[in-house]
Formats: sequence, structure tokens, C-alpha cells
Amino acid sequence: MVDPLSSALLGALGATFSALHQWAVERGADRLVHRARELGSPERVLAQAARELADLRTTEFRRLADNEWAAVQIAVAGSLRAARLDEAPPAVLVSANRLRARVRAAGRAELRSAGLDDSGREAYHRLLRHTCRRMAQRARAVDGVMQALHAEVAGNVEELKHQVGELAAEPARRGDGFERAYVGYVAEEYATFELFQVSMGRAPALHSFDHFYTAPSIARRQRSDDDVELTGAGTDSANAIGSARRVLLLGGAGAGKTTFLRWLLHTAAVSVRDGREGPWYDAIPFFVSLRQFGDRPLPAPEDLVAVTAPPLAGEKPDRWVSTVLRSGRAMVLVDGVDELLYDRREEVRRWLTGLVRAYPDARYVVSTRPSAVPDDWPGADFGRFELLPLSSRGLQNLIGRWYEAARALEADPVQRAWLAGCEERLVRSLTTRPDVRSLVSSPLLCSLLCALYRQENMYLPQSRKELLDKALELLLGQWDVQRDIAVEDELRMSTKEKVVLLERFAAPMVRNAELMVTEEVAARRFGRAMSGLRSEARELRPEQVLRHMLERTGLLRERDGRIQFVHRTFRDFLAAGEFVKAGELGYLIDHAHDDSLYEVVFMAAAQARAREAGELLGRLLERAGKRVTRKDRETADRLELLAAASLGYVDVIDPEHVRVDVLAAVRRLIPPRTFQDAELLARAGGFVADLLPGPIEVGKHADEAGADRAEVAARVIRTLAMIGGEEAWEKIQAFTGTDRGVVIDELLRAWRQFDHSEDYARTLLSDVDFGELVLEVHRWDVLARLRHLKKLTAVQLIGDIALTDREGRRPLADIPNLRHLEIRSNEVADTLSGLAGCDALRVLWISGYSALRDLSALAGLGVEELRLHTTGGFGDLRAPRLATLAGSRVRRLSIRHPALARGLGVLPEDLPLAELVLDARAEYRSLRGVERFPGLRKVSVHGIPDTDEVRALGALPALEHLVVQGAHPVADLVRLRPLSGVKVELFDVPDLRAARDALPETELVLHPREKAAS
Repeated sequence: MVDPLSSALLGALGATFSALHQWAVERGADRLVHRARELGSPERVLAQAARELADLRTTEFRRLADNEWAAVQIAVAGSLRAARLDEAPPAVLVSANRLRARVRAAGRAELRSAGLDDSGREAYHRLLRHTCRRMAQRARAVDGVMQALHAEVAGNVEELKHQVGELAAEPARRGDGFERAYVGYVAEEYATFELFQVSMGRAPALHSFDHFYTAPSIARRQRSDDDVELTGAGTDSANAIGSARRVLLLGGAGAGKTTFLRWLLHTAAVSVRDGREGPWYDAIPFFVSLRQFGDRPLPAPEDLVAVTAPPLAGEKPDRWVSTVLRSGRAMVLVDGVDELLYDRREEVRRWLTGLVRAYPDARYVVSTRPSAVPDDWPGADFGRFELLPLSSRGLQNLIGRWYEAARALEADPVQRAWLAGCEERLVRSLTTRPDVRSLVSSPLLCSLLCALYRQENMYLPQSRKELLDKALELLLGQWDVQRDIAVEDELRMSTKEKVVLLERFAAPMVRNAELMVTEEVAARRFGRAMSGLRSEARELRPEQVLRHMLERTGLLRERDGRIQFVHRTFRDFLAAGEFVKAGELGYLIDHAHDDSLYEVVFMAAAQARAREAGELLGRLLERAGKRVTRKDRETADRLELLAAASLGYVDVIDPEHVRVDVLAAVRRLIPPRTFQDAELLARAGGFVADLLPGPIEVGKHADEAGADRAEVAARVIRTLAMIGGEEAWEKIQAFTGTDRGVVIDELLRAWRQFDHSEDYARTLLSDVDFGELVLEVHRWDVLARLRHLKKLTAVQLIGDIALTDREGRRPLADIPNLRHLEIRSNEVADTLSGLAGCDALRVLWISGYSALRDLSALAGLGVEELRLHTTGGFGDLRAPRLATLAGSRVRRLSIRHPALARGLGVLPEDLPLAELVLDARAEYRSLRGVERFPGLRKVSVHGIPDTDEVRALGALPALEHLVVQGAHPVADLVRLRPLSGVKVELFDVPDLRAARDALPETELVLHPREKAAS
């Protein structure tokens, strides 16, 4: 008897072969039909699938009860039937991602009606992913599909042989098997992450990136007014970083930098392993955690495998890493510049600069806290991106994922229901409690709040200190006590004793700038820390105490024989407590200029009593007052900023005049000199908003200081946005009469800080002059509010944003002056009907799509410039039907499309083209048929046209300008002599004199080949 899922698999595979056969028959490819039959009978395929299914049941899904497993199978089976794969195009059938997207969309009703719990839904998605991958593999096995496509595209046997040969060479290019082993290992080893304290005192539970992680929004720092993209409202992190070769990723404490880099590592490895499209489809990732190199040399290139995937180091072929780096396929992820001593950061810069110089085509992503490096670090060629604080939507997503993971670990349905109630009430509370909302700007603090809200029966802490204090209680074993978990009597210690031990353990780590120590050092320090404890505790061996802290608390962990805190925030908080209790504030004051101690200073201020707080802030100001030189003045400003920011953590201070002195210092620091200064000022509290200048005062200050007015205004806006509140909103409004990109980007960032409020868009952004600046959008709710931006002319949509909703609303049509639209990496829009009503639209760029087929909506629009670029390999079946361009008004067309390999006959003859750019390599494009567009004045191609193509170009009566990218070999330029009346512009010319000799009668514009970097 065949179970439900196996039946569905058989039906789906049958539908797959049916669709492939039908596709072939329509094109007369009888050989393809014969080849498909050779794959074997459906019964044999089904038997293999059934064996795989049994293996999955006993490995990945063994925790599911039989009835739950049956329900999951039935839901997947119904989804497969609903997808009607017999009607799917081959492009869907051969792509696991596209296939899964189709099945998931068609199976939504099946999934809802199945009534699965959280673990069942996770099993559904994992099983569906496996099934679709399996079916796509079978579909791709019909290699005649790709061959038939190339035959159709190429139009001649020789071209077919050439292209099939290239396809056959692809596996060889990817290595002899080690690459597959490497990316497979990395994809699995780094497939999970820890959602903080979800496991409630048990061993930390790891959760799938694919199911539980939402990549954070990021913003790209504008370098000058030449930067036209506006990302302040937040943009899609994967696509933004995917389009940059060298990235410096900035994020504060607990912002999720390490988790994000590990997600990039996993995502890139999976993309290569599974052949997925997207920004990482060909990127081989390596991961370097700098905290592992605190006391040893940084790795050489060939050591990157040993660092990322230690078990495979012995299998690595000679110079494999260097080859990957030189090819440009490597992506080197470097985490934690701020986790090394200041002097070693310069060593990291030299190491990184050396890598970039030796391997300039590789990708590099480096993370750090902003305060750890200067603005020009490590070099001008690194784009600076910032992980943005959690928005309200990001906060809700993280809370939802956290409680979903917590429910998945609960067997009791009553507890699961209670956790669902916790989630709902917490989200609602954060909406109405801005004071608590301000505590959880980072993923770490948000996860802590989720755990405490559960433990404290829905109680919300009132301050960050209370949040961290209660987190310590949670992590120091309160769950063990509450759940009656037995702890050895001789190791039973009070929470207070544990805190004292950990504070004394953390303080020397801060003094020595350590993030991890060996077990031997840790045990020795715990031995010293036990001094003064009650006699019973002093009788314990330090090794016992260390083991207890590792096994029975959630604060320490061991890795490769080294001990570290679960997060640096806890090390800093505990060390700050020891500095306060031990009367060692002098150490913090003497070293407060060190950026690695900023958080320790803030946490010491939060834990200090009134007189201790007065001493800390007063002596910081006193030390600042002793600085006299210009360089000293910069340090003094930083010390005064630290005092101001620390004031925001202090409830009571003694003597009171210290508060007055700090306020006086703040006045001298306004307006802030840097964005980091702005963020420190904002920590001081709402009183700063009263002191910040308006646009006129900003202009006067900038002129007196010789600074850029826009830069100063942007930093003032950043400060106001981080302070928040109605007064900040009103002061920001005064800066909206600008056309400078850096200011507009900060206005957008402030919009995000105010939760993309519709009121903000209506009152603050409605009259902003965006000029030619392009606003990047990756969320539907933001897109829907752009109708208020009356002077916005250019928008870039990134990711899977629908162009219309179920009610038929078309938000793009509501943007009154939209002239320029870019659609990138969109896998949901299959037509452009959502652009109907965009009467002002003249420029449309589309790239990275997979679903788009129908372009007919352009016939009803005024679009004059169209850029249509496919992604991935040339054999990609996922491309729009060019015949649907008929009736459009496109005059300038830039296109990369597989159908162009057989000529331009696939383009509608009624296109009023004046300019044509064929953005594909010479072997994948043909100019035959270009004479069908007599209005062409400019044509751009890759590769020197052949004789027949030159003849076709010569038939164009209006042709004035021919552009050739890759103008080599120079000897072939003689073919262009019949075009002597046309200006010819040549790029990548290896020999300028030979080019002039080849075309002596032609007006030439020559661009020499760039010399390779030495």
C-alpha cells in the first residue's frame, strides 16, 4: 500500500515528465521524449523516493508522533496536487526554489486546513523543500531540456556544440569534488543559530536559519552627493551586500553582527550547493572569527579552510583557496574587529589590505562596532553599511520567531497556548510603552526581554539595568530551581555568590581586553575570586566551580578548550559591577578613551550609587579638562560625551552640581562632530533635544567651522531621531527643505525610527525635493505610504514585493511624479499590470527576476527607456516573452536575454528604437535582424560584430554611433570598415595604434585595456 505522500510524489513526477514531454513535442524534439523515457519507470523512481522518505522519518522527523507525521504527509500531498505541475513551464520544474514557491503558493489552503502545530508546520516546510529538490533533480536529469533550449536559441549546430561544451565544463570549473564537500559541510555546520534563552535553562537549542531567522535591515552610508541611492529607510541586506564587493559592516553591541555573518556564510554555501539563483549563486564563503586570533597570527589564505571547516583541512587540494580567491568567487567574512586590542586592529587592516591587493576580485565583508575604527578604515574602497536598530516590525518578527521556537520545545498544549498569549501581549505592550520599547533596540536585548517576560509572568522591566539584572537571575539557574532539576549539593551556591564570582572573573578579562581564556586560566581566576565567600563555598575546588558555571548556568560556554561569556554584553555588565563594588572606578576613568570600554562605563554608571555616579562622571569631566592640544581636545570631547551618555543611565547623582557640569559640557559638544558622537549624545536623554540647533544655526556653525552644512544637519537629525518623541519630530521637520542626499537619507532613517509612520510621511516628507535620488524600498507597507512623497521621482524595489495586492491596489500608481522605477530580485511579479496608472513613468529597469513573463502592460504606459537583464547562466529558461513588448513606446532598450542568441527577430518590429544595448557576451547575442529597426541611432554590443552583422548595421539609415565592449582581437576591427560614416567607440582595446591602423577612415573613440593590478 502506498502512503499519501508517495502517491503524491508519483503523481507529481508523472506530471513533471508530462510537462517536459509536452514542451518537447511542441518544439518537435522527438529525441528529447526518447531521452526522458530512458530515465526509468515511474515505479522505480517511486521506490527510490519511498526509501528516502523512510530515512527522513527516522532521522529528521523522529520526534513527530505518527498521527502528526501522517498529517504532514497529507498536507504536502495536497499541496503538490494543488500546484498543477502538468501546467508548469520547464523553468519551474528544473528549479527547486521556483518549484517550491509554486507548490507553497498553491498549497496555502491545504496547510491551513491541516491544523498543524508549530513543529508540524516546520516539518511540512522541510519535507516540501526535500520533495521539490528531489523532483527538480529528476527534471534536470532530462539533459535534453537544456540541449533543446540551446538548440532553439543558437539556431545552428556549431553554436550548440560550443554551448553544450561550456555547460559540460562547468563541473570541472567547480573543482574535483572538494568544493562540493566544502560547501556541503559549511551549509550544514552553519545551518543553525541560537535564539537566546529559548531552551529555558536546558542545553542551548539551535534553530534553523531557514525557518527562524529574519535578516536585518541595513543602510549604506552616503559618501557624497554623487551617491544617488537612498537607503536610510532600511534596505534588504542580502541584495545590498550582494551587490558590493567590499563591505565594512557596522553595528553596536548585541546588534547581531556575528549571527548575520554566519547567516551569510550558510546562505552562500547553500546557494552554491543547490545551484540557487541570487546574489551568492557562485560565491564560496570563508569565515574568520577574529576573537579566535586574540593571541595568535592571523590566517594565511590557504588556512581559511582550516578556520572555517576544520575537518576538511586535510583534504584540501594544493592552492585551492588561492585559486578560488583569484577567480573572484571567494567571499571572505571577517567578524569582530572590535574584539581585538587596539594595536592589533592595525595588524588586521594590513592583513586585510594584503588580501585585497593580492585578490582584488574576491568579496570581503568585515564587521565591527562603529567606535572601534576610524571613518576611513580599512580603506576608501570599502563601502560602509550599518545594521539598523530593530524597527517595530523587526521587533515583532523577532518576538514571533522567539516564541514560535519556544512553543516548538513545549509538549504541553496548555503551555503552548500560554506562550502564544505571552507573545501577543508583549507585542501589544511594546506598542503602547515607548519607555520599554527603547530598551530593546538590538536582537540580544529583545531575546532577553522575551525570556524574562515568560519567566516573570508577563512583567516588563523598567530599565536596562533591571533587564540585565533579571537576565542574570535567569541565566544563573533559576530555571533549574523552578523545574526541580537536581544540582549537586556540594556545588549549590546562592545567586549572589555566583554573581560575585562571575564579576570577579569578568573584571580581569576587561582589563586584559580578553574575550576568552583557557580553562587553566579560568580555573585559576575562579580560585582567586572565591576569596571571602562563606566557608562551605571556599572548600570547593576552582575546577568544580568552573564546571558548575559552564553546565548549570547560561552565562559561560566552552569552545576548543577556551572559556567565554555567551555574549560580550554580560562580560561588560558583570565587570562593571565589580569595578563599582571594588572601588576601582579609577581604572575606568583612566582608560575611558578606549572604545572597548564604552559599554563598561555606561553599565558602571547604571549600577553605581548616587555618590559613585557623581565620582565617575565628575572625574571624567575633570580628566577631559586637562586636555589642551588639538589631539587631546578630541579625546576630551569623547570623555565629555561619555559623561553625557552615562548621565542617561543614572537616576540619582551626588553631588548635584555634577549633573549641571555635564549639561554645560553637552552644550559645548553640540552640534555633534560625527555620527558616533550623535548617538552618544542621544543616550544622554531628552534634554539634549532642547539644545540641538535648527537649520539656520547649523548653517552658521558649519560656516564658522569650515564644515559641510549638510553633514552637520544630518548628524543633528540622527541625534533627534534617536531621542524620539514629539519635540524631536517637530525639530526634524525644520530640516525638510533640503535637496542634499545625506540629509534626505537621514530624514528617511528618522522615518524608520518613527516606525515608518504615515503621519511622518505626510507631514515631514511630502515636500522634500528628492531630485534624481533613488529611494530603495523592500517592504510593501513602506511602498504603500510613498503616495505622500509628492516630489519623489525615482524608486528601486528590492526583493519579493508584489506590484498589486489582492484588492487590486497599485501603490506605484499613487506616487504622483514617479518617472524612474527599478525592480530587482523579484520572484513574485509575473506581469507588469501593477504599473497601470503610472502615467509619469518613463524609465524602467528590471533585473534579477524569475517569475516575470508578460510585458504587455508596457503598451499602455509611456516608458521610453527599458533595461531588461536576466541573471544566472545563459541557459536560464526563466525569461520574459519578448513578443509581449509589442505596442510599447520603448526608444532606448538595454537587454540581456537568452533568445537574443539567434538574432533580433524575437523583438516586435513595431518598437520605435533609437538606442539598443545588447548586454550579453558575443557568443550569446546576434545582431541579425537589426535592420528591422531603421530608427536606431546608437547600438552597443559586446565583441566585434561579424561580417553579416556589420552588413546589417550598414543597412540602418540613421545609425550614428556604434559602441563595442571587448574590442579584441584588434585584427578583427577591419570588419568595421564599411561603417566609415559611423562614430565607433571601442572599449578594452589592447593596442591603440593597431586599432587606428585597422580603421583609418573611421571616427574613433578609444578606451585602452586597463592594466592588471600588480
